[in-house]
Amino acid sequence: MKRIISLLLIFSMMVTLVACGKETSNGDSGGNELPKDGPEFKFSIATSATSSSIIGQTMQYFADLVEERSGGKITVATYPDAQLGSDTELIEGVQMGTITMVIGNTAPQVSFVPELAVFDLPNVYSDTAQAQAVLNNFKDKMEPYFEGTGLKLGVMFPTVFRYMSSNKPVRSIDDFQGIKIRTMENPYHMAYWNELGASATPLAFSELYVGLQQGLVDAQENPLDIFMSSNFHEQQDYIIHTKHILFIATILMNQEQWDMMPAEYQEIVAECFEEAAKFGTENAKKIEDEIKQDIMDAGVEIIELDESTYEEIVEKVQPVYDMIREAVGSELVDEYLKEIEAAK
Repeated sequence: MKRIISLLLIFSMMVTLVACGKETSNGDSGGNELPKDGPEFKFSIATSATSSSIIGQTMQYFADLVEERSGGKITVATYPDAQLGSDTELIEGVQMGTITMVIGNTAPQVSFVPELAVFDLPNVYSDTAQAQAVLNNFKDKMEPYFEGTGLKLGVMFPTVFRYMSSNKPVRSIDDFQGIKIRTMENPYHMAYWNELGASATPLAFSELYVGLQQGLVDAQENPLDIFMSSNFHEQQDYIIHTKHILFIATILMNQEQWDMMPAEYQEIVAECFEEAAKFGTENAKKIEDEIKQDIMDAGVEIIELDESTYEEIVEKVQPVYDMIREAVGSELVDEYLKEIEAAK
């Protein structure tokens, strides 16, 4: 059914382009004002995230903004909640052109652009403002890695940190020992917890609540909004301020569909990419600040690790850095770390 919907989307878009497409005028379009006889584009954007999530809200903000800025010449249908497939299926759909755009974090995109694993380097950011400054410069360096993939990198932006939650308190490096923690099935994420002495246990997210309830795992790691919306506070007593991974989100677009737009249309979409990214980052910070209070109100203790413990963590997980260097090359890792240091 998902593939049928995707095929219908691209058929609808092609019909629209054939029926409405005309040569744009050579005159001045008046900044963002498109020529009245210009073509119309009906695009789609999808995500596996829920409509109420930070990513879902950012997706809708982008779609509304594009339609407004283009005077209705560009419309973008939104598909949250994995309506068109899993993260992998959505990216494949964008490559094939059955879906125009996908919005989501870089973790599942590594299979398509291996160099995105550089964003799995742990414990490199202190806050999202620092990450925003880095990504403003680093996007251009990542674009060449997308060549030949059929994907255009529209924008990159930081959203939220991942935190550890546990039914056991973790206040020192020794407290990680033996804790069974659910992780995503990502080799770098799993290696991170194993290096700390915990036992990384991949588990489907749909099974996580029951896994915590039945003691199959002692802990998990996710953004705070997911922790609360999934009711993990009913099974977990502690949030540990690990902030080990900062989610870097992207909007990827089918390269051919980008190329078929006239330059003035591309300019509008590019501006909307940037404004949606800014919205996503600012909204994420606001939501996270609000959720911290909700967590404390629910009786969950937020544990702040002291500086010496944090330094021990970074030292212990250096093998993860080596894994990523081997996967993407030391040059890219060094460039990224240099940008991060400059943004401090």
